[in-house]
Amino acid sequence: MFNQTITRVGIRYGVLCSLACFVLVLVLYFMGYNPFGDMGRLTYLPIPVFIFVAIRYFKLFHEGEIGFGRGLRVGLSVAFYTALTTAMLVFLFVYIAGPEVVQQHVAEMKALLEATREEQVKLLGEKKYEEAYQAMASLTPGMLAADDFLRRIFVGGIFSLIAAVFFRK
Repeated sequence: MFNQTITRVGIRYGVLCSLACFVLVLVLYFMGYNPFGDMGRLTYLPIPVFIFVAIRYFKLFHEGEIGFGRGLRVGLSVAFYTALTTAMLVFLFVYIAGPEVVQQHVAEMKALLEATREEQVKLLGEKKYEEAYQAMASLTPGMLAADDFLRRIFVGGIFSLIAAVFFRK
């Protein structure tokens, strides 16, 4: 069922969380790190904080007692709007900053693939490894934003489950 209150809380806290995540992306970029590589994991830190705060706000001011289902829906709503807004901001940033952001990310990922070549070939096989290596060259800002969206929705979903269990009746 559609609950407008859950959507409002999700939008409010999701957009605020995405702004915090995007600020971390910008900070990493201007410090000289690749915000989409290993250091980019730091940009996921605001997600659990905002999910817990949103469910707590929903519980205190709208329901009083919430069950697992409502807590999960609030958390997933925050995760969805965080992922969506951050992906849009990342796309705009990569598009405006130019192709050097994507090329830096591709170079770092190719270096990582080359460093772990033996393990990758054992897991995937030689043919799949070469296909993955060649596919790196065709990375676009849209693909980078879509990847960012999927990662954030996954992380948000995990923390939504944890928060829903924590805040249930």
